[in-house]
Amino acid sequence: MTEPDDDTARLLADAAQDFLRNAHDRERLRAVFEKRSTVDRGFWRQMAEQGWLALRLPEAQGGSGLALAHAAVITEALGRHAVPEPFIACAMMPAALMAALPPSPAWAPLHRGLIDGRHVSTVAWQAHPQAMDADEPGIVAEPAPGGVRLTGRAFGVVGAPMADSVLVSALHEGRPSLWRMPRGTEGAVWQDVLACDGGTVSVLDVDMLLPADTLLAQGPRVAAALQQALDEATLLAACQLVGTGSAALALTLDYLRTRQQFGRTIGSFQSLQHLAADVRIQLALAQAACMAALQRQPGPAREGDARADAQARAAIAAAKARACDAALQAGRFGIQAHGAIGFAAEGDAGLFLKSAMRLSAWLGSAPQQRRRHGVLTGLHED
Repeated sequence: MTEPDDDTARLLADAAQDFLRNAHDRERLRAVFEKRSTVDRGFWRQMAEQGWLALRLPEAQGGSGLALAHAAVITEALGRHAVPEPFIACAMMPAALMAALPPSPAWAPLHRGLIDGRHVSTVAWQAHPQAMDADEPGIVAEPAPGGVRLTGRAFGVVGAPMADSVLVSALHEGRPSLWRMPRGTEGAVWQDVLACDGGTVSVLDVDMLLPADTLLAQGPRVAAALQQALDEATLLAACQLVGTGSAALALTLDYLRTRQQFGRTIGSFQSLQHLAADVRIQLALAQAACMAALQRQPGPAREGDARADAQARAAIAAAKARACDAALQAGRFGIQAHGAIGFAAEGDAGLFLKSAMRLSAWLGSAPQQRRRHGVLTGLHED
């Protein structure tokens, strides 16, 4: 992502590295080779104890009230350790929505969960598999005896098996709305798919009755808050990818310094030096793009300024595109340089590539983000 440029960011970066070095066991990531999830609720609660889940919540709501750049410090650190827990989807996005929308008793369990980590929430917003923006939702809420009936489908729900509540985006009386749905609600059918890094992505089909008091918010503010949460999540994912790519390159360079062939360390081979230099350049460009995007995020000040909004979102698209390419290139170079051990479950190189693959696909791949950048800057038609 960036070098921390204030005392808080530097303290966060140091604390995150110390915590993850001691608390995160990379061995658990190998569960994916046995077709098992690598996500750990106990580790999630440990992250809550660090204050990370509530980092973006306003101080008035019991959070730290820190800036997006501070959250980026954490996501980059998570990337450096290939942490599979859906921190962005299940902490940063719910926190962004909670901070932007009016208070409601329905938020209570979600709020407590961001403080202590015992209640996990995720967001169901994606109307079709390729969606990257908060367009018209694929779920409709209609009045029904005793509450509302939700019908429809949402794609790309991240972290659903570990979630206790799902924030469901729906069209209600012609207006955007957000509802809290307990994970085990009757009438919800889940198709959970194990991702390549041991996380999960799910499709949600609903035909259910929800009480009226599960309504979190309704109206144009919901669409604006959801779009802002998605923009921030995309940028944080880019920063996490930079961390993943940086760690993959560091792991590979260490191997190049020690592995010998033909009586020489393989790091002395010019072809591998050139490949390593290419990866380092791409990661530096991705870091710069993330920094530029973070600097273009003026928060509430951009409300009503369509040009500033488009420029900020274009910068995010550029950062995600570069970060996807750089992290995947670093992961593939690691596999290539490690040779056979790079493909083996016992090797660590593949763990970082798997993490990069999953994060690159989420919220828009590099080609999708480049297309989006062109539309936002007027270079391409929508």
